[in-house]
Amino acid sequence: MRSFDDAVSLFNKRDYYKCHDVLEDLWNNSQESTRTLVHGILQCAVGFHHLVNQNHKGAMIELGEGLCKLRKMNFDRGPFHQFGKEISAVLEFIYQTQLEKAACTDEFCETMDQSERSYQLLGGYAAEERLYYLELDRNWNAYIVFSPEKYRGTQVYPPKIKIPVLEASEQHIMDLEYT
Repeated sequence: MRSFDDAVSLFNKRDYYKCHDVLEDLWNNSQESTRTLVHGILQCAVGFHHLVNQNHKGAMIELGEGLCKLRKMNFDRGPFHQFGKEISAVLEFIYQTQLEKAACTDEFCETMDQSERSYQLLGGYAAEERLYYLELDRNWNAYIVFSPEKYRGTQVYPPKIKIPVLEASEQHIMDLEYT
């Protein structure tokens, strides 16, 4: 069986599909507190896999559910706390860019409350349309770049956000099991 360190490495290399497979094995064999955490990270990996494949609805739902599980753990510091903050920022970025893409009316935007239903509604806009692409900088940091038609061919830089990396190890998981 592969380890949590293997899953972290795959996540940080943005190989979300393989990361999911490793985390699923770990999740199925975990005890409760660790199980919730591993499931949350697994759902975040699935969310990024969906985002890369332009499934905006699936991305928002999986990232949202993963973030809920991370928050359920009540981390107030450490790598899982930081990861949760970064996932939250990405989810907010996707949500706001989807609102922009939807070009909604004031009435429609008022109903968007970051609930699962609003994620489903927004995720339906531009389904399978290439709204996001990945960009790497010199240090191999990856960014999600929002790139609808209105930014193409202009001098305006499209909004972007750094893709989270997970700075955790097997030891962090073991520490949870003994607290």
